[in-house]
Amino acid sequence: MAVDAINSYVVERIRQHRMEQGLTVAVMAKRAGIPLGSYSCLETNRYRLNLQNLFRVQAVLGVEVESLWPSPDGPVEQVTGGTILEAVEKARKRLPERITYRDVLQKVCEVYAVTRRQLASPSRRRYLAEARTVALVLVREQPHLTLVGLSRLLKRDVSSLSHCLRRLNPRLEYDRQLRARLDDARQAVARAHGEG
Repeated sequence: MAVDAINSYVVERIRQHRMEQGLTVAVMAKRAGIPLGSYSCLETNRYRLNLQNLFRVQAVLGVEVESLWPSPDGPVEQVTGGTILEAVEKARKRLPERITYRDVLQKVCEVYAVTRRQLASPSRRRYLAEARTVALVLVREQPHLTLVGLSRLLKRDVSSLSHCLRRLNPRLEYDRQLRARLDDARQAVARAHGEG
């Protein structure tokens, strides 16, 4: 598979994920920290996608980088002089660590003493609804994470999560325990990434 064919494949996968999440090119470029003109050229295959921009885009989409590439068992290995996974791993080491959906959900689960399965369950118990909403607040604080990505992981409709957030804001003013849990989750996420 030639380099141009790989680039075309990856760009098409990115475009598919972006459209599935309902993101415009402008929103995607802004969240990824790529100038709009450059991002537009990447998606129309006029520029080659470098690994740094690939990681930025991947973080916004909330998918694994490897899921965007053709199978690493095929002729892709010959193009890079090694395996795609080796190139991806080298690039990961050079880039600053970004907070992912998984990080947020793991820390919220720790603070609320629940499992990811419980968090994504259809249960409407108050502590689970509160935990989901705290996860939403933490995701909204990260410019590269989206409400749509979180809604997929929690198996919830975006509008129901937005409604929970609107109901949470007034509670934060008088509910000390809720504020403490939110702060605990915030600090846990920050500590996990060396920011706190």
